[in-house]
Amino acid sequence: MEELIVQHLRSLRPDLHICRSRSAREFSQYAHLDVFPRFLKSFGDVRPALNDLTKRILAEELGSSRKRIEKDLERLYASTYAQAVMVDELAQQMPEESLLKIDISVAIPHEGELDELAIAISSKWSLRTDRAQDCVSQGNKLVSQRRGMMPHFGVITIEPRPSMLKILADGSGAVDFVYHLNLPKLSEAIADLAQTRRTSHWPPKRTFDRLMAQNRLRDYDRLLYEVARVPQPD
Repeated sequence: MEELIVQHLRSLRPDLHICRSRSAREFSQYAHLDVFPRFLKSFGDVRPALNDLTKRILAEELGSSRKRIEKDLERLYASTYAQAVMVDELAQQMPEESLLKIDISVAIPHEGELDELAIAISSKWSLRTDRAQDCVSQGNKLVSQRRGMMPHFGVITIEPRPSMLKILADGSGAVDFVYHLNLPKLSEAIADLAQTRRTSHWPPKRTFDRLMAQNRLRDYDRLLYEVARVPQPD
């Protein structure tokens, strides 16, 4: 499903970078999240190497310079040890932010700079409670951790049950819209089923009508509109 959606969106906006499974840290609004992890990867503990070097230096004939060299090595080791301890403490105190990869991203390329994330889409063929909560969590993190413009965040699905669609579309501020791959057919099917029930207030139809009235549940065509109005690259 994601592959076909990406192909379709690319055909509409070949000037944008439309991809699957990109990390939020690859975009300008979230690049700061990658600074500390990259620092930890590149910062090596040099204490073992310094110890070895100290032993080799002191094993040499240093003459009258020995005392001065020993003091310099002691200061260097103390400074290196203190720095390593601070990095260890910082790593323990820093929050571990885990952002799920973005299923479908629509980004504005900028020459010589990171892409700017314009639209982020979480793709769910169907919904379970845990899958829905993943979407809500991802949306909340995209809101709270950004530096710059908030990307439009939505969920695309073909889930037919109003009760499951309600989890995302009924007042969840973390998700802008829930896009359904065939909303007209779903609406038609729910209306047909409602006519077979003994009550005129069939709960699934009431839920569905509420979601439609809130304008939080949209057809796939509305996603195309959002992609079409993304600004062109500079």
